[in-house]
Amino acid sequence: MESIERMAPPSQLELDGSDTHIVTMREFLEKPRIARDFQDLKADAQRLDSIGREGDLLKAGAAEAELEAGKLARTHDEHRQHRLGFRFGVMLAAFFVALDALPANLAAQAFGLDVVPTWGITAVIVGALGSGMWAVTHYRNGWGRAVTIAALSVGLVAIGSLRYWFLWVTAGDLLSAVLEAVALTVFTTMMVWLGILVLSFTKSRQVSAADRRARSLRRRADRKAALEAELGRKLAAARSEFLADAQLFSFRTFHNDARRNQFLEYVRAELAR
Repeated sequence: MESIERMAPPSQLELDGSDTHIVTMREFLEKPRIARDFQDLKADAQRLDSIGREGDLLKAGAAEAELEAGKLARTHDEHRQHRLGFRFGVMLAAFFVALDALPANLAAQAFGLDVVPTWGITAVIVGALGSGMWAVTHYRNGWGRAVTIAALSVGLVAIGSLRYWFLWVTAGDLLSAVLEAVALTVFTTMMVWLGILVLSFTKSRQVSAADRRARSLRRRADRKAALEAELGRKLAAARSEFLADAQLFSFRTFHNDARRNQFLEYVRAELAR
């Protein structure tokens, strides 16, 4: 550590009163490195205090957002079995529906239209299956759920009939057409069932958005806490080094321990201001 030379004779520095410490502090800060370290310590202390306040605000906001998300989950009866986020759940259910695009195209070809209208009908079939999945999930009880399940079942039977018709006309083998139509309809039913299962474990849009906001605030609060801890460690190390410089200066300046301790306490007080 760089040594600090005596800046004034003891007879001038060892005066009584608080002015003595002010004069001594000025003498101590005359070296550019010491003055720069002192200003850096003050700036880092202010920054640490600011980060601490921001972290406290983020923690409070995260706690409030988590409470709000919990209230919304209880309101929508989603606080137990619903685990999937809204976006992920909808994308996964859409994936299951999309897997049925080619089998649905076989049913659409039964109308004997051109390629573009046939794929348009395929899109309508796939969209209808997705809508049926969504409706079954959100009509949890009552006549609406029964009607939706019945309509979806009729739609699956109709799609299977169209596939059978197309396969029988193109292949000319009745048994093969029936078996292939039944297999494809079972596949479609499984995709629809998986989509309904996924959606039943998917949070609503409001609850999912509240959870995302709470998680985002919690992550930001954790990052602030980590930054505060790191800056606190660096500040403690820099403060210890600065106090070591002050202690060396006090040994060169004062002739008794009482005056040295008073000066060091004054330096600590100045750093804490």
